[in-house]
Amino acid sequence: MLIKLIRSFSSAHRLPHYDGPCHDLHGHTWKAVFIIEGPVKPDGMVCDFKVVKKLLDDNLPDHKFLNDWVENPTAENLAQFLFTKIGAKLAGTGLKLKTLEIWESENAAAVVEG
Repeated sequence: MLIKLIRSFSSAHRLPHYDGPCHDLHGHTWKAVFIIEGPVKPDGMVCDFKVVKKLLDDNLPDHKFLNDWVENPTAENLAQFLFTKIGAKLAGTGLKLKTLEIWESENAAAVVEG
């Protein structure tokens, strides 16, 4: 069974390898869309949404400087980093992160599938 959770976080970054205005420090309110797979347990749930939301929120870079987390924090690099980091945390609970979308704006996102 697949479940979907949407979280948001605000952070700043600069793109050191970009020749344009995004080279300079700026921020975004990012949206992260998680598609998570797991078996439906006898209680009828894959997992308690409250528990998974906390795990996700605890591992998102809210109010952080993304360059401290990822050397070149493009949406693509951030998506891959978070997919690996959060995927490992979810695996420890018996769940699998299938897809992560990182939305930099209302109309631009990077998607990682695994």
